[in-house]
Amino acid sequence: MTLELQPLDDLRFQDLVTQARKRIALRCPEWDEHNVSDPGITLIEQFASMIEMLGYRIDRIPERLHIALLRLLDIELAPPVAATVDLDFRLAGPAEREVTIPAHETEVTTTPAPGERPIAFQVAGTFVIRPLRPVAVALRRGGRIDSLAVSQGVCRPTGPDRAGFGASPAPGDGLYLGFAEPLDRLMLRISVDASKAWGAGIDPSRPPLQWEASAGPQPGQDGWAPARVLKDTTKGFNAGGGEIDLQMPESTALAQLAAERWHWVRCRLVEDGLPDRRYRRPPLIDSITAHVVGALVPAHHAARVSNEELGVSDGTPAQTFHVRLVPALEPSSADELLEVREQGSLEWVPWTAVDSFADSAADDRHFRFDPASGRVELGPAILAPRKGWMQRGAVPPKGATLRMAAYHHGGGVRGNVAPAALRVLRKGIPGVASVRNEAAARGGVDAETIDVGRQRAELELRTRDRAVTAQDFEFLAGEATPRVARARCGRPQDGKAIPVYVLPAVPDLFPDPPQALDFDDLTPEKEVLAQVRGYLDERRVLGTSVDVQPVRLRGVQVAVDVRVERFADPLRVEHEIRRALYRYVNPFGGSLEDDPEGWAFGRAVTEGELRAAVHTVPRVKRISLLRIYECDPTTREVRPNSAGAALVIGRDELICSGNHAVSCSRD
Repeated sequence: MTLELQPLDDLRFQDLVTQARKRIALRCPEWDEHNVSDPGITLIEQFASMIEMLGYRIDRIPERLHIALLRLLDIELAPPVAATVDLDFRLAGPAEREVTIPAHETEVTTTPAPGERPIAFQVAGTFVIRPLRPVAVALRRGGRIDSLAVSQGVCRPTGPDRAGFGASPAPGDGLYLGFAEPLDRLMLRISVDASKAWGAGIDPSRPPLQWEASAGPQPGQDGWAPARVLKDTTKGFNAGGGEIDLQMPESTALAQLAAERWHWVRCRLVEDGLPDRRYRRPPLIDSITAHVVGALVPAHHAARVSNEELGVSDGTPAQTFHVRLVPALEPSSADELLEVREQGSLEWVPWTAVDSFADSAADDRHFRFDPASGRVELGPAILAPRKGWMQRGAVPPKGATLRMAAYHHGGGVRGNVAPAALRVLRKGIPGVASVRNEAAARGGVDAETIDVGRQRAELELRTRDRAVTAQDFEFLAGEATPRVARARCGRPQDGKAIPVYVLPAVPDLFPDPPQALDFDDLTPEKEVLAQVRGYLDERRVLGTSVDVQPVRLRGVQVAVDVRVERFADPLRVEHEIRRALYRYVNPFGGSLEDDPEGWAFGRAVTEGELRAAVHTVPRVKRISLLRIYECDPTTREVRPNSAGAALVIGRDELICSGNHAVSCSRD
C-alpha cells in the first residue's frame, strides 16, 4: 500500500532563507551585506537546500518504519473486531432428546455469489437444546392464583378453570406455565385447544396479551423479561386452537408463584387503552401444552485455529514468532494462549499473556500477543544501571517447540451481513432442520489503518493514560474499543457525573440507494457503553464519576424543489441530490471538506450551506424551494413547522438525516 505524503515540516527552501535573513539583523547587526553574491547568504541558501531535502526524505518514511516507530511508543495497531449475531436454529420437530450445537465446529455461512467466498460465522459456545414440557400450570384471576393439574406436560382445564382470564377478564389476569429447567434462549411452541370465537371483543390481529418469562431481579424490571412472539395462530385464543411460538430472553430464573417455584412463562392480559377492544367474555381453553422447537444461539464472524505450531526456540531472549492467519482477533477465552513443550517431554506447558514485560521476573512464563500483526513476543533481556543484564520473562530452552493453543481470525465490516443472509449449515446437526439470522449482524470493524494509528499516537503523546481534560475523556473513549467512532465530553452539572456521549462506528455510511442511517446503527450497544465506562473509570481523576451515554441526535429533513437543465434526466438528478444531502447531513460529515473528522458537535444546519450542497450536483439549474424541518431521529416523524433559515442544535448534539423530500423538474 502506498502511503499518502504526510509533511512533517511544511517549511520550504524560500521560507527557510527568508527566516534566516530576518534573524541576521537580530543576531549580527554588523552584517549589512545581504546580496545573493555574499558568501554568508550563499551558506544560508546551501543549508536551506539541505534542510529541505532532509525534510523531503523524512516525509517518505516507508510504512514498516512508521509501524516500528509506533511500537517504540508502545502503540499497536488495533486488530479487527468480529461482528456478532444470534442464529435461529429450528428443530425438525418438538425436541424429544437433547440436541447439542458444538462450539467452534458449527459454522453457518452465506450463500456466496459466483466468484466470491462465503462469509462464515461460528457458534461462540456449545449450546444444548433440551426437551422440556410444562410441569405446572397456574391461573391468576382477580388477584387470586389457582394451580391446575398437569399430566405428562399437558393441562386440560375443566369447569370454571377453562376461563383463561377469569369470568370478567381484567388487566393483570394471567396464564402461567412452569418448567423445571432454565429456558434461556430457547424457542417454545405453546399448543392450545380452545373454544372458537369465545373470547370476543378483542382485535384478533393485536390481542391485548403480553408474554413474559421469569428473569429474577434486574435493573428496571419487575422480575419478568418480555418474550418475543414469533408466530400466533390462536388469534388471542379465539381460533379454536393453534400455536404460539415464543423466543425466550437470554436468561431466565426461578420464581415463586403461590407455593410453587419454577421457571415460569406467563401470558398476561394488559390494558391496550381502548375500552371497546377488551375481552367481553373470557376465552375457554380445553388444553394447553408446550414443546421446545429451537434456540437462539450467539455466533461471531471468526474462525478458530487450534494447536498451531509457531517454531522452535533458539534459547535467546526477545524471540518473536508469528501465527499463520492474520489479522487475528483479541483473545476471547482462557484457552487462547501460548504453550511450550521442551525436548524429550510430552507435556505442553501453558504461558500467560501480558500487556507488558515491565513486571515480569526471569522465571515468569509470560508472552505478548499482537493480534493485528499476529506477532508473539517473548521476554527481552534489559541492561539496567548498576545491575547488569536483567531478564524480563522466561526464555524457553533451546529446542523447545512453541504453539498457539488456540486463536481466532476474521472480523471486519464484511461480517455485518443483512438479516436472513446466513442460511447454510456447513456440517449437519442431527435434529436441526434449518438455521438463519433474523436480525442483521452488528459490531464488525476493520483493523486499524496506519493513518489512524498515527493520529492516535499524536493524541496519546499529549494525554497518555489519565482522563483530566475534556479532550482526554474523548480520546480515551475512542481508545476503549474500535467500535467507537467519535465521543464528546459534556459539561457536568454541579455534583453530577461527567457526561460522555458516544457515537458508534457505522460500517456502511453511504448506502446505495441513498437513505438515512438507521437510528439503531447510530446508537451504541449496551456492551460498548459498558466497555467505555469501565475503561474511563480506571483512568478518571479520584473524586469524579463518569456517565457514558449514546450521542444526542437531532433529526433534520430537507424539502427541496429543483429545476434542472433542459436535457437533464430529472430522476437521475433527484437521485444524486438525495445522495448529496444524505452525505452532507450526516454525523460523520460525509463530504464536508471543512470538517474532515465529522460534523462538529453543536454546529447548526443552515439553509445556505444546504443550497451549496445541492448545487454541487451536476445539471442543477436553480433551486425554487428549500426548507429545513426537524424530525424525530427514531421514527422520522416530521414536525409541522419549518426550522427557518437554520436549525440550531445544542453544544453536545449531532445531526442526522431524516427522509429528505426531493422533487426535480424541467423549466
